[in-house]
Amino acid sequence: MDQLLNYFLSQQLSGSVAKRFQSINAENTEENRRLYRQLLFTADDRIVPCIGGVILFHETMYQKTDDGKLFTQYLKERGMVVGIKVDKGVVPLAGTNGETTTQGE
Repeated sequence: MDQLLNYFLSQQLSGSVAKRFQSINAENTEENRRLYRQLLFTADDRIVPCIGGVILFHETMYQKTDDGKLFTQYLKERGMVVGIKVDKGVVPLAGTNGETTTQGE
């Protein structure tokens, strides 16, 4: 399979993350989310052929590994394309009969 077709969404919706953390008695803080992402991003090199790119949320763009490297730089060094999620979700499109559009940030 073409590596560039395999993308990874680095952060679930805040509700999903809160539920995941709650199940292990961890507080849903930015630092805990950073640590969770770091665990995923720094996984064994066997994941590299499976992930061609990572879609980041705004919060993640400025987070760093424990040794101070931006996640964006770290991922690029592993050969992954870095993108950012820029929409806030689907909303009704005015003047249409039930069509929708995405709302930007």
